[in-house]
Amino acid sequence: MATANLTLPNGSKVAIEGTAEEVAALVSRLSGGGAGGDATRMQRQRRKRAAAASGAERRDRRSTGPRGLIEQLASDDYFKAQKRTIGDIQKKLEQDGHIYALHSLSSALLRLTRAKTSGVLKKRRGGST
Repeated sequence: MATANLTLPNGSKVAIEGTAEEVAALVSRLSGGGAGGDATRMQRQRRKRAAAASGAERRDRRSTGPRGLIEQLASDDYFKAQKRTIGDIQKKLEQDGHIYALHSLSSALLRLTRAKTSGVLKKRRGGST
């Protein structure tokens, strides 16, 4: 039975036992030779997946903030039935389990009304949305 002790570039120590062919194949893979650097490729794939996941988390977080929640209310036609005040919006979000101070909602509402390309909300006289 053949054995090999390796120290990988990241500092990990690996002990391999097996037939001479098995040990040679694993040493070649782990040292980046032979099969095109499978160990390095796997590390890159792991980093890509982690980056993609964190990007998705950022997008999810952003869509659940005050602006994303107000956009969701708009897509659910919450504003079409009648005029809504900022207090109405705050109460609706609280019913759905999202508690925000009025100043947080007013900033999001202001940005949505100023974003002419989005067309989500329009400001009317008296401050209603």
